[in-house]
Amino acid sequence: MEQKECLDNCTILYHLASNDLHKFSILHQVFGACNVIKLIRDLPTDQGVVAINSMVSEAGARLQDPALGCAGIIQQLHLQISDLESQITATEAMIQKIRSQQAQLVASIPGFHNKYNSTMSTALSDADDEDED
Repeated sequence: MEQKECLDNCTILYHLASNDLHKFSILHQVFGACNVIKLIRDLPTDQGVVAINSMVSEAGARLQDPALGCAGIIQQLHLQISDLESQITATEAMIQKIRSQQAQLVASIPGFHNKYNSTMSTALSDADDEDED
């Protein structure tokens, strides 16, 4: 009964949609309702909603990784970005190698170079321009 009264008059719930009781549960479990109320007490409603949503995200992350919380997620994302940047660099190097091989192949074909040189040069430079965009 006492918990129901708290849920009916709770400052936290004022900042949550009526169907977000699970968010209240997560906040209460990780930070404690009193601590959350102290943090949002003096905030305007719109900032309180943002603060509550941020705390819910952190609380959810803390439930999954109690030691690092959101910092662990950020660390994983940085590692993914680093891996993807490495893949992009490797792919760009492979593209350059293929273009070089293509140019060597075209140059090695007798008569092809003179007859189609302007067409190939235009096509290759157009492809370079598209890559830069």
